[in-house]
Amino acid sequence: MVSPVFVGRDTELAIARELLERIAAGDSAQLLVAGEAGVGKTRFVEELAASARGNGTRVLSGRCVQLGTDGLPFAPVAEALRELVRETGTQQLDELLGPARELVSRLVRSSAPSTDEPALTSSQLLELALGLVERLSEERPLLLVIEDLHWADRSTLDLAAFLTQNLRGLPAALVFTYRSDEIDRRHPLRALLTGWERGRTVTRVELARFGRDEVRAQLAGILGDNPDANTLNLVYDRSEGNAFLVEEMLSVVRSGDPRGLPPSLRDVLLARVDHLSEPAARMLRLAAVAGRSVPERLLVAVSGMDDTDALAAIREAVEAHLLVVDEAGYGYRFRHALARDAVYDDLLPGERVRLHSTYSDALARDLQLLRDSDLSVSASLAYHAYAALDLPRALHASVSAGREAMAGLAPRDARAHFERALEIWPRVPADELPPGVDQADVLALAGEAAYRSGEMERAATLMAQAVAELPADASPERRALHMQISARSTRDTGGVTAAVEQLEEALALLPEDPPTTVRAELLASLSTALLRNRVVDRAAQVAELAIDAARAVRMPRVEADALITRGYGQADMGRVEDGIASTRAGRELAVDSGDALTAMRGFINAADLLESIGKSADAVREAEAGMAVAQRSGLVRSLGAYVTGNLVESLLHLGQWQRARALIDDTLAAQPEGIFEASVQLINAELNLRTGDVAGCEHAVARCRGLLIDPDDQQFTHPLAMLTAELHLVGRRFD
Repeated sequence: MVSPVFVGRDTELAIARELLERIAAGDSAQLLVAGEAGVGKTRFVEELAASARGNGTRVLSGRCVQLGTDGLPFAPVAEALRELVRETGTQQLDELLGPARELVSRLVRSSAPSTDEPALTSSQLLELALGLVERLSEERPLLLVIEDLHWADRSTLDLAAFLTQNLRGLPAALVFTYRSDEIDRRHPLRALLTGWERGRTVTRVELARFGRDEVRAQLAGILGDNPDANTLNLVYDRSEGNAFLVEEMLSVVRSGDPRGLPPSLRDVLLARVDHLSEPAARMLRLAAVAGRSVPERLLVAVSGMDDTDALAAIREAVEAHLLVVDEAGYGYRFRHALARDAVYDDLLPGERVRLHSTYSDALARDLQLLRDSDLSVSASLAYHAYAALDLPRALHASVSAGREAMAGLAPRDARAHFERALEIWPRVPADELPPGVDQADVLALAGEAAYRSGEMERAATLMAQAVAELPADASPERRALHMQISARSTRDTGGVTAAVEQLEEALALLPEDPPTTVRAELLASLSTALLRNRVVDRAAQVAELAIDAARAVRMPRVEADALITRGYGQADMGRVEDGIASTRAGRELAVDSGDALTAMRGFINAADLLESIGKSADAVREAEAGMAVAQRSGLVRSLGAYVTGNLVESLLHLGQWQRARALIDDTLAAQPEGIFEASVQLINAELNLRTGDVAGCEHAVARCRGLLIDPDDQQFTHPLAMLTAELHLVGRRFD
């Protein structure tokens, strides 16, 4: 069915192989392989991968998986990482993984993640993945292939964009394939493609259909000899040069009367299904309902046949070249997605609902049916139950799938599951709603998912709705907790004063005694918000209360956060040494409890306080320790940028300007975003001014102003005013 000889594509292959030459020379490269379904994208990248392996390049590849309308989170990444784990020895693997060890462990395992595992932000995950790619490419050149990007989930698209943007100067190449005929203006991939085209950072090749001579060569490869003129004409005319359809049309020609060839693509693909026995055809329809691939144990379970008959039917579909054994060896996939689409679209509406219901019932009975698959049981159950119009089951499964996606490092996909649950909620009878959770809880879960994925405005909206939807008889603690989470989103979208008001209102709902975990959280959040709002004395007082409450309920993470806030408040009121001691105590407690985000806040504040009393060398050591934690935790582009600013400031005061310049350049090259870049641009402007680069200083100041969210944030407005005044002095604009 498949030609052993690679046909045509000489120009496109030459372009692709130039990328291999670039990574062999130590540079990075990116390639987009576009084309309609069936045109030969997979065969093209397989040929490229074979060339890469022949040159000693490491090749890792994975496919995006379509599950209903949503891609499976990080499916191609998990597949590529499993390939890495299989081919690499234990000791070498441990060195390569480094700080990304936990990330890889979560992505490659097939069991559901634990919700007790420490959360990673989207930014951390992206940085850890980039660090892994860097270490892999340092050992030898790397070719990373991600196929079917048109089916990618949001998290995978974010990773593709991030790696493409940040692989500069590494001997690594990224290759993406996608169906160009499926990307309309509303498709989530469209914005990414447009950005790549505008930035001209990615090479793109479009695979066209074959001409007559190429179809002849393809047929000759399959047949072992040149086709006769009649076969060539029939196959070429009906396939119109689509490589997959050439194979399908040849199969139809060889199986019967060539004059009976069906006229449409759908009929071409279904013609071979019609030649199957009824058990094999039913098995194929069941496989189509599952998606492009399905584990063997699940397919057998939903067939209703005994094992012997079911496996015989599957074998018939495999021998007909409609199904093939999947890469993992535990299931089957359609040889081409077009065949799956044709079979699925041929189902009658009622038949489709019934078959989805069969899957839904089977998965609800036995969760082990997906044991050998990358698919999430909850996400699969939600998909099949929704398609089967079983809304109560779909609601339960959507909430579970959202929780799993959050624990599995895919907050964007978690938000989609939670919002699907919210869509279903009003249509489910009250006695069939999920136990132990109500609409306000699901709104809060969706808000947390949006917050973790960096969608701050959406998070603030969802959390405000969560507070509004709380039932009238909600406990004060529950209401206060929802208000605290809502205030965090409000604070991080620039509404610091509003956040303070909301937190104080939430605290008023709770008794001071006995202390509770919710009260401790609220006090710590309020002290931080007050400090951000420059109400320093009250921030320190509330931090003291938070420390006492956190100790009483044994919450070291909250205690660490409050110690750091108290330390900054003490220093701001003149008790600098006390402030440094409190900050360091909080930092050490955060490190011991594995809370990287709070630990980073401690390093940032401690370095800043040490510098404020002229202890620049101590501040450098503090900042360097913070940078090490940032690198291990995937926080270089976010909180690590703050540490860079502190470190560079101390280096300037110590006269180490050359090292300061290198640190600034390296940090900006990593492309931190928003307020994190602004903090580096401030110190960049100062260094430029000191070294006489007035234009560079002006550019950095302008860039910083454009990045700021809160125009009243004094940690930025004051140094910007100073820099602007100095620029006027240099320009002799004394007025």
